[in-house]
Amino acid sequence: MTQETPTILSVEDYIRLEQQSLHRHEFVNGQLIEMPGEKDINNQIAIYICMFFINHLKPKGFQVYMNDVKVGLPDGTKYYYPDVFVTNEPRSEQNQYIKWNPELIVEVVSPSTHITDTVDKYLSYTTIPALKYYLIVEPETIYVTLYSKNSEGKWEAMSYVRKTDVISLPLLELSLPLEEVYK
Repeated sequence: MTQETPTILSVEDYIRLEQQSLHRHEFVNGQLIEMPGEKDINNQIAIYICMFFINHLKPKGFQVYMNDVKVGLPDGTKYYYPDVFVTNEPRSEQNQYIKWNPELIVEVVSPSTHITDTVDKYLSYTTIPALKYYLIVEPETIYVTLYSKNSEGKWEAMSYVRKTDVISLPLLELSLPLEEVYK
C-alpha cells in the first residue's frame, strides 16, 4: 500500500482558494488546516473582548478584527485567523485579507486548539516584530495568560485568575478588566 504525499500549496494558491472557500483554513508550511467550529461561550468571550478594544482603541486610530481576517507571519509560511487582533497598520489594497503588523493578538482556546494556541501559535506570533501582547483566554474558567515583550525584547508571561483582575497593557495605554471578558 502506498501513502499519498500531501499537496504543498503556494501562498498564492492558498489565498486564491481561501477567498472562494465556504470554510476558513489556516495555512502552515504549505498545508491547509480547516478551522473547527467553536462553542458559543468562546464566541461570546471573543465578542466581549472585541467590543472592549473597539470602544477603547479604535478612537486611538487602531483597527480591531475578529475571526475572518488573517495574520501573516514575517517569513510568509504561516497564516492564522486569530479570534481577535488589534493593529495600527494602515489599510491598503495589498492587506485587505492579510495583516502583517498586529500589536495585540487574542486566542480563546478550546480543547481542539489548546496546544496549537499555547505552543505553536505562541512560537509563531512572537516572531512578529510589531507584536506587543499575546493573550490566551480560557473560556470555561477565569484564566488568562498575557505574554508581553519586555524592554529587552524577551517574552514574559503573567496569569490572571480572578474576575477582579485587570490586565495592564501600557504600550497601548489601556487596561483590560477581566470582568469585561467574563461577563
